[in-house]
Amino acid sequence: MTRVAAALLLGSLLLSACHARGSAATGAPEGATTAAPSACAASDGIGRLKLVVITTPAVAETTEALVRLESETERSTLRMNAVLGTTFELRPGTYRLSISLPGYNSAKRSATIQCGSEQTLTVPLGRKREDPIASRAAA
Repeated sequence: MTRVAAALLLGSLLLSACHARGSAATGAPEGATTAAPSACAASDGIGRLKLVVITTPAVAETTEALVRLESETERSTLRMNAVLGTTFELRPGTYRLSISLPGYNSAKRSATIQCGSEQTLTVPLGRKREDPIASRAAA
């Protein structure tokens, strides 16, 4: 699955109907002035989380990492380009992320998304060490 298709799939799974709340009619009489839309309504009821993976040693530009994203009500797994990263558009709430890449140690992080917020989560992944006992047994 391409990164764009994965992002679109994740977006369709995680976006809420918050936009409907922000854009619903206010019920004010015609000609009445209304307050400026809140940050939540202006952002369609979502926040953005940019996920950046840093690998040591660096990986090829086409390497994909597996990301598991969970919240109280949502679960999704997708592949992302480990070099370019990805940006999630998420409903407000707390999310648990598990990031894995073959040959590298996995990482778990959490992020709290607020309506209209934009944040970056940088996750370093170090190379797995070989198990010396397993290496000797294989020889």
